[in-house]
Amino acid sequence: MMYSTPEQVPKHIIQNLDVIIVLGGGVPDDPNSPPSYVKKRCDYASAVYHLASDTKKPNVLALSAGTAHLPQLISNDGLPVWESTATASYLIRKCKVDPTHVYVETTSYDTISNAFFTRTNFCDIAGWKNLLIITNDFHMERTKLIFDWIMKVPSTSTTSQEGYNLHYLSVPDDGLSKEALQVRKHKEAKSADTVKHILSKKYTTVQDVWIFLTREHSFYNAQQLVDRANTIVDDKRDQKFQALRLSYGGSSRIPSYASASSTCGSFMGGFFSGAVLTIIALLLRNNRDVTKAHAK
Repeated sequence: MMYSTPEQVPKHIIQNLDVIIVLGGGVPDDPNSPPSYVKKRCDYASAVYHLASDTKKPNVLALSAGTAHLPQLISNDGLPVWESTATASYLIRKCKVDPTHVYVETTSYDTISNAFFTRTNFCDIAGWKNLLIITNDFHMERTKLIFDWIMKVPSTSTTSQEGYNLHYLSVPDDGLSKEALQVRKHKEAKSADTVKHILSKKYTTVQDVWIFLTREHSFYNAQQLVDRANTIVDDKRDQKFQALRLSYGGSSRIPSYASASSTCGSFMGGFFSGAVLTIIALLLRNNRDVTKAHAK
C-alpha cells in the first residue's frame, strides 16, 4: 500500500509495524545533517513513529553506507561518515526518536543493495515482517519495484517466499533544484525499467541477488573494485555528471575529502594542521634551547 502523508497511514498499520525504513539519499552536509530531501524522509518517519503508542514503538532503520556517485564525507579520525549515521543523528537529535529504536545499515551503496542488506542483515535475522519504506517521490517507483522484488523472493530455489508486509510512504521532492530533479528522474526511470524487465526476471531468489551483487555489481565485485580504485578521474567526463551529483547531495566538483568548513572537518585538513602545529612546537622548543644556551 502507498501513502503520501504520515496521517494517511492507518492506525492499525502503524501499531503493527516492526520497522520504519528510511532510505539514504546522498552525501551528508555534516555528521548530523543528511541532505535536505533526506531530512524530509526523517520527518515523515518521525511523524509515524510518534503516532504509534508508547507501548509498541516501531524500530527505525536508517539505510546506506554511501552513494556510488560521490566520495564520502570523512571525519576527523579519517573514517567515513556513513549516510545512515547522519540520518540516525537527525532522527535522534532533531526528531526525538528513542535511540534504542534506531538502527543503521552501513553496507549498501544503491537501492538494490539497500533492499538486499535490509533483508539479509536485519529483517531475516530480527524477524521484522511489517515494514514501512520511506523515500522521495522521484525515487519511489524504483524503490517499490526493488523492495517488492527482493523482499518477496524465496531465499533459495527450494524454499518458499517470505511473508513480508510492505507499505510505502512517499515524500515530496523538496530540496532539489529543477535541473538536478530532472536529471535524477531520467536516471530513475531508466533504472526502474531495467529492474522491472530484466533484473527481477533473471534473479529470482535471494541467493541469485547475492550472485548478481558479487559478480556484476561494481561496488561488490572484487575485480571491479580493484579497477575503480586504480582509475584516474577524467575531468572532462567528470563535468558531464555535475547535475547528477548535485541530486545526491554533492557539489559541482567531486571532493576528495570532507570540506574543511564542515563540522567534522577533513582528514587531510586535520593532517596538515597537525603537521603545522608540530613544526611550530619544534621551532619553539629549539628556540628555547638556543636561548638557554646563550643564557649559560
